[in-house]
Amino acid sequence: MQKLTALVVDAAAGFREQAKSILTAAGFNVEVAENGQQALTLASAGRFRLICCSDDLPDIAGSDFCGQLRALDGYDYAAVLIMTDNDNARKLKQALLAGATDIFNKHDTQELEIYVRRLAERETRHLSGRVLFIEDSRVLQTIIIDLLTDMGLDVDAYTFAEEAWAAFSGGDYDLVITDIMLEGSMSGITLVRKIRRLREESGNLPIIATSGFDNMSRKIELFQLGVNDFVSKPINREELRQRVFNHITSYQNVRELRAQQNSLYSLAMLDQLTQLFNRHALREFAGKYFSEAYRFNRTLSMAVLDLDHFRDLNDKYGHDKGDQVLAELGNWLKRHVRDEDMIARWAGEEFVMLLPGCDAPAAVVLMQRMQKRLQRFKPANMTISLSVGVAEMRHEPQDNLNTLFELADRAMYQAKMAGRNCVRQYQTEEGETL
Repeated sequence: MQKLTALVVDAAAGFREQAKSILTAAGFNVEVAENGQQALTLASAGRFRLICCSDDLPDIAGSDFCGQLRALDGYDYAAVLIMTDNDNARKLKQALLAGATDIFNKHDTQELEIYVRRLAERETRHLSGRVLFIEDSRVLQTIIIDLLTDMGLDVDAYTFAEEAWAAFSGGDYDLVITDIMLEGSMSGITLVRKIRRLREESGNLPIIATSGFDNMSRKIELFQLGVNDFVSKPINREELRQRVFNHITSYQNVRELRAQQNSLYSLAMLDQLTQLFNRHALREFAGKYFSEAYRFNRTLSMAVLDLDHFRDLNDKYGHDKGDQVLAELGNWLKRHVRDEDMIARWAGEEFVMLLPGCDAPAAVVLMQRMQKRLQRFKPANMTISLSVGVAEMRHEPQDNLNTLFELADRAMYQAKMAGRNCVRQYQTEEGETL
């Protein structure tokens, strides 16, 4: 883990201790100085990542201190915070022009706490991820590979875009860094274009383009093409490091959020016990089945399956055994339906199947075959049977999931009345088959 060092410069001992306490809590090793000259001597002898300096030092103005500090070797990218007793626009402008990173009011320590905590988290965070890197200069390639690996990243480096494209097709990357002008038949521009044409998630991968041609019109063309960022050559290591950090963390955060959303969606759509779709999912997706049946004048049937004597099973063996039966039955049903069918757990021990392209007589045959196979299956070492009701969509204006379910559910009760463990197609009271 990177060692964080900070310097507090203030004539007031009370504020020095207060600032030191805040920085130490954030993970910094802190040194203190009472005046500007002492601070500059300490800064020359060591390397501080963060400097908190009063705007009113006894020997030098805060803005002048910033200018002299920035002139020291190694302080180009240090965070320099000016601490003031009074907000003053003129002081702020002077400090920023002299090289200050930001200015804080000494009386609002909460803002300082937030800033230093976030800086510490950023500096000490060890990235993990995979970078596809294309650069035809061997010297520059070595320098950037060292930078990326020091950040904790795995790097696949290539000299030619053709090789990189082949690797991209089979890899799982978090970032692409590519030179625009490359040797070979494929340029970096072509590589970017091919990536952006992909429809899957990898087509949205962040891309940093590099080039020795720092031309504004070329930059605009690259952004229009789909690059997320541009770094001019010769490449500044710290600039590239910060840009890589931002793009990878943002991309990984988005992927994590999307994964969480997909997980929540799955939880909302799946019955957790049987891992079948639940009633909510059935209502969500049924519209597609009905619209296609109307549009293409296709048949659509529904089967309602109810586990026989399930209440007796629960009373005799307990609800844990009953849950085990339902879980294993759900897995079995999922493996014994056609790819185009949809099966869901409706409620309790009741299941619903939508059977597109299947009329009622064919659905009855399909369910009877399933019942025969079920005789050889003993979930939780229990012998079970199903009563099944089948109904066919009538292509009438009022037909929908609810009306079809009502018919199939009635047919299921007719199967119960017929002695259970059988399949019945819905019939009207007059005995006419629908």
